[in-house]
Amino acid sequence: MKWKTGAALMVVVLLIAMIPAAVSALKTGGLPSFAPKPDSHQLVLQIDNSAALKDGEVVNLDDGKGNAITPYIDESGNMLVPIRPLVEGLGGSLVFEDETFKITMGSKTVELGQDAYSIEGVDGESHTLPVKPTRNGNSFYVPGRAVTEALGGQIAYYPPAEGGYVICAIGDVAEGDMDALKATAQEKLGYSVQQYLKDCLAVRDGSSSVMLNGDTVQLESNDKVKKEEDGLYFPAESLSEISSGSLKYADGAVTKDGSRLDLAVKTIDDTPYVKMSDLASALGKNYCEPADGMAVLTGYVLDGHKMQMDAIAAQASGLPSLGNIPQADAYIALTFDDGPTGGSSGLTVKLLDALKEHNAHATFFMCGYRIKDFHTHMDRYLGEGHEVGNHTMNHPMKTLKGQSSSFVHEEVDSNTDLIESYVGQKPTVMRPVGGAYDDNVKECMKESGLPIINWSLDTLDWKNRDADIIYQKIVDNAQDGDIVLMHDLRQCTVDGVSRAMDTLADRGFAFVTVSELAAIKGVTMEPGEVYTDFRDETVAKLKGTSTTSEEA
Repeated sequence: MKWKTGAALMVVVLLIAMIPAAVSALKTGGLPSFAPKPDSHQLVLQIDNSAALKDGEVVNLDDGKGNAITPYIDESGNMLVPIRPLVEGLGGSLVFEDETFKITMGSKTVELGQDAYSIEGVDGESHTLPVKPTRNGNSFYVPGRAVTEALGGQIAYYPPAEGGYVICAIGDVAEGDMDALKATAQEKLGYSVQQYLKDCLAVRDGSSSVMLNGDTVQLESNDKVKKEEDGLYFPAESLSEISSGSLKYADGAVTKDGSRLDLAVKTIDDTPYVKMSDLASALGKNYCEPADGMAVLTGYVLDGHKMQMDAIAAQASGLPSLGNIPQADAYIALTFDDGPTGGSSGLTVKLLDALKEHNAHATFFMCGYRIKDFHTHMDRYLGEGHEVGNHTMNHPMKTLKGQSSSFVHEEVDSNTDLIESYVGQKPTVMRPVGGAYDDNVKECMKESGLPIINWSLDTLDWKNRDADIIYQKIVDNAQDGDIVLMHDLRQCTVDGVSRAMDTLADRGFAFVTVSELAAIKGVTMEPGEVYTDFRDETVAKLKGTSTTSEEA
């Protein structure tokens, strides 16, 4: 009997030893995680993430001066990686001199010219690059696949829909290692933002809109998410909207697929609410608070993955929270350039009064030289739910297009500082004079952190100084998602837009800021990018432009 007892104990010991591997496999979708090997190197990068895995350990990529750097996909779909982390991650060394990268791998050294479209590999073969080395900030980026293979390594690329991983390995690479490295990356680096957004509920304190699976949804109840001392609360009467109907609230209780849940309901301002963390448990989701006053429920674990948390928080921060945005059949953004005009009882004040009367929000693209003259009402913009935008300091008639970077920055950045000094907040959007821009203007605005807003409906009020014509232009042409251009200069504009708001409201329109319109349509505006409207067809294109090629 002793040998049987001993054998049984050995089986138990072996089963216990297998538990960690089984648990790890469960965490990573059934794939075993990767165990580093001697005489080999592995580097796992992730699109738009400065965190990486180097021989199984998490490292942070920077440019040597403390600035985070990340792999990215360029406009042609090429996946570009920073060259130094790539070379060093594969066990090599890098020297840059005489506009040439000298890469040493073991006993072999290869060279890559700064403007070259090919590299001679350690195998003596020439490897073509789809793009030459690209400088971005303090770092150079190269096509990952071509350079990795030229250095004698292997590479596997998973597009953002599958995690956005770029897995590079050199040395002893066995079958199945790439999948194991992917599993380890899922656990240690997290999934891609795209994957999180496919199964995600994000809410923001004070907003009656939520981000559901990547789209912004206006709650039909128009009840806002509330922040209490013990956490964030979600309006119970809107549970059905964010759960495909599986959760329902009635008679003081919450049910899931018809069965009552032990889910506490709290009354806040005469409205029933449930705690967000309790809601996560009811939906079987992971709970995370990526920023103050914000909560995210996801299918994958998000907490601890900074890049993804920051990206989702940035999108959720765009959820409208200023004032009440009414439920409507269609939304348009009214925008006014060249103001302000007049003092405490002047034209801009009359325009603000008209907007307030119609429960309308608008975006004001202001010029600094006019703010200096007319600023008695500046506290009303944000206080009444409007958005402040930048329209340059001096409104140069030669426009910003074709001008030097220093000229563009001086015109825009000085105005940003001036606007902030009066309203307590930097402008969130900008409009170039005449709508004119070029690649340099876009790059400057990217550096200044401002999306570029043009328009889809031009009233020509500067030319047609007639309220009837302005009114007709708007009501005859307005479509859901339009950005309407007007000027904060003349009474005819105030009269024309006031009448147009009456007519369009009867047709089911509501009037919001540009940023609110983007958020309602589920679009996150990026600095330096140009937006003319958020009609359905435009939104579809904006959401479908993230393409990747097979090149890694």
